[in-house]
Amino acid sequence: MENEYKSANRLDLTQADEATVREMIKRGASRREFLAWMMAAGATAGAAGAIFGSTKQAIAATPKKGGRLVMAIEAHSPGDTLDPAAFKSNIDYFRGRMFYGSLVRLQDDLSYQPELAEEISTNDNATEWTFKLRKGVEFHNGKTMTADDVLYSMNRHVGPDSASTGATLFSMVDRWEKVNDYEVRAILSSPNADFAIALGTFQFKIIPDGWTDFANPVGTGPYTVKEFKPGVRCVGARFDNYWEDGGHLDELEHFAIPDPVARLNALLSGEIDAMANVDPRTIGKIESTDGVGIWALQSGAFMGIAARRDLPVSNNTDLIRTIQYLMDRERIVKGVLKGQGTLGNDQPIGPAYPDHCAEIPQRMLDPDKAKFHFDKSGVGNTAVPIVVADVTPGAVDQALFLQREAQKIGMNIDVQKVSTDGYWSSVWKVAPFCATQWNMRPTANIMMSVAFASTAKWNESYWKNEQFDKLLVDVLAVTDPVQRKQMYCDMQTLIHETGGSIFPAHTNYIDGAADHVKGRTHVPLNNFGGCESPPFLWRDDA
Repeated sequence: MENEYKSANRLDLTQADEATVREMIKRGASRREFLAWMMAAGATAGAAGAIFGSTKQAIAATPKKGGRLVMAIEAHSPGDTLDPAAFKSNIDYFRGRMFYGSLVRLQDDLSYQPELAEEISTNDNATEWTFKLRKGVEFHNGKTMTADDVLYSMNRHVGPDSASTGATLFSMVDRWEKVNDYEVRAILSSPNADFAIALGTFQFKIIPDGWTDFANPVGTGPYTVKEFKPGVRCVGARFDNYWEDGGHLDELEHFAIPDPVARLNALLSGEIDAMANVDPRTIGKIESTDGVGIWALQSGAFMGIAARRDLPVSNNTDLIRTIQYLMDRERIVKGVLKGQGTLGNDQPIGPAYPDHCAEIPQRMLDPDKAKFHFDKSGVGNTAVPIVVADVTPGAVDQALFLQREAQKIGMNIDVQKVSTDGYWSSVWKVAPFCATQWNMRPTANIMMSVAFASTAKWNESYWKNEQFDKLLVDVLAVTDPVQRKQMYCDMQTLIHETGGSIFPAHTNYIDGAADHVKGRTHVPLNNFGGCESPPFLWRDDA
C-alpha cells in the first residue's frame, strides 16, 4: 500500500485491517460507513477521516508516464537468468514480470483473472482446460502472439525430460492442443482444480515459438531488456506497444544489495526507490524518516534450516528432531521478527493457507526432549555444520540461537556464515544443513508440489515419501471438504514427523519504499507485492 498507512500504523491497525481499509474504499464504501468502522476499531473521527481521504486519493490517483525507479533486493548471483523455465529466485521473478506476460494473473486474494488469455473454462472434472487468447498482443520483436507461441511456451514444462523448475506443477499434463490460432487446450491425465492458479506462478511466461536466446529475451511484458548482467543489474525500458495500460516508467532498474544495512541506507538516502526484506528491527527507523515507508504483506512465507535426507551426516532423524526442539520459535517471532510473522511448525503450510492443519501439535523449545533425541542420535562431540547467510531477516539469528541452546545439552553446532552472493546456486541444496527461505505459493498443493514432491527439482531436503506423493495428486480430484481437509492434514503431518525441515517461523513480506513509488501491488507471494508490481509501478514526484 502507499504511504497513507503511516498514520494508520500509529493507530495499531493490523495489516489485515489495512487490507480491509483498501477493499472497503475500492468497493465504494461511503465516508460515513468507513468512519463508523474505523471508530468502532478505536480511531478518532479526525484520524479516520484522514485515512479515508488519503487512501481514496491514493487508489484514485492516475498513473503518470515517465521517470525511473530503482528497486534493490537482497541477493543475486552469476546464475541469474531471464529464461522463465529456469527461474528460481526472487530476483528472477521480479524481472520475469518486467519482460513477460502469463495466461493468468494472480490477485491480492490469490484468486486469478485472465491476462494473455481473455477467457478460461474447464470441464466438469477439471481434466480439460481451455484458454481463448487475447488478440493483438505484440512481442517485443513485433511478432503477434498466437496459439503456437503458447504451445511452445507451455510444452517447455511438460514431460520427464523437462528442465523447468516449475515442471512439477505440470506433472499431470498429458498434452497441450491447438484449437485454432487463438485458442489452446490443456488435456490432463488426472483432475487438477488448481491448474489455472498454477499458471499464474512465476515460471509459466509466454515466449515466441522456438525462442532460445535468453541473453536477448523477447516477451510481451511492459518493459524490454535494455541491460542485463547476471549478478550485477538489470534495466528495462518501456515497451510502447504493451497491450494494456501499464509500463508507466521510462526505465525500471533491479539489482541486489546483499548487505541489509547498506540496503537500508541506500533507501534512506534516496539512492534507491525501494528495497526488499527490511529487517524488522529497522521498521521504526523507516517509519520515522520523512519520504519513505513500509510496504508489508501478511503471508505464509517461511524461513528455517533444511537438512538433506540423502547424506549420512544429515539423514539422522534424532539429530533433526534435536534441532527442531532446540529452536526458540517465540524468540524468533517476537524478538527478531518484531511480531511480523507467526510460529512455524516444521512443515510449510501455515495459518495463512485455508488448508492449514491446526491439529498438528506445535513444537516449542524443549531442552529435555532435545537432549533425549541428541543422546539417541549418536552424534556426540562431532560438530554439526550449518551454513547460513542473510537470505531473509532472522536467517542468521536462528542458527546463533540454536548454537547457544545446543551448548547447554553438550551439542556442538558450527555456524558457518557466508555471503548471499551465489548462495542459492552454491550452498542451497548442496550443504547438509543450510538456511532456507521460501515464498508463499497460492495454494497448499502448489507449495508442497514444488518443495516436497519426490520429483520436485526444489526438494531441498531430498525427502521422498510414496504416501505423500500419492496424496498430493489424489487430493486435487476431491471435492468433499472434510475428506480434503484430512488429506492435507495427513500430508502436513508426514512432513512434520518424517521430513528434513526445521521451520521456526512464517514471515511477513516487509519491504521499504519511497513515498513517490506508486502503483504497488499486494499479492502475498513474494517481495514487492508478489513480484506483480512491474506493470503497474509509476513515479509521482508532485
